[in-house]
Amino acid sequence: MCKELLNYQKQHEKDFSNFFNLKEIDSDAEILLNQFLNNPEYGLSRVSNKTPIIEIAKAMGFKIFTARFNDRNLSGTIGISKKLQGKYGSDKVIILNNQDTDKHILFTLAHEIAHYIFDYISDSSKEYSNSYRTDESKNDSEIRANRFAASFLMPASSFSNAYRALLKDGFDKEAIIKKLSDDFNVPETAVKIRIEELELNNE
Repeated sequence: MCKELLNYQKQHEKDFSNFFNLKEIDSDAEILLNQFLNNPEYGLSRVSNKTPIIEIAKAMGFKIFTARFNDRNLSGTIGISKKLQGKYGSDKVIILNNQDTDKHILFTLAHEIAHYIFDYISDSSKEYSNSYRTDESKNDSEIRANRFAASFLMPASSFSNAYRALLKDGFDKEAIIKKLSDDFNVPETAVKIRIEELELNNE
């Protein structure tokens, strides 16, 4: 696990069992993102407002693959196990459904990274796996992963500033959603939810 996440887990004493405050998750995601972007070892940069989520996942030690899943509702899966080394050349793998749109694939990747941060203990020798399905009911852990993914891909400060700038320029709500979807490289449905999360609808 990279030092950014090791330090973050240490701050929480490696226990996120009661960490579900969405405002705190929002703040933590943005701080973590900036730590990755500001670490010269990774050579990362944001193009426009797009989070380099694939490069960040690789900096965390993951190999990323896409595949056609027989189950259309399965968007992605994460696996951590020494048994994966032989087949994938890594013991940390994320596999994403190539039938999804590029924007949905990137959101799924951020979602699975959230599970890695909150649900996997870095010094554990135990194996870990999680699958993200579009048709499953959302428990607290899934809600947290979605909120982190949204916050990581659409940081509160830059997203709010972009929304307000478009509003000021006279864009209607539908045009704003489309523009933000393209600028942050996320699905329009995620943009709509993010607008509500940040209470921007009232502006």
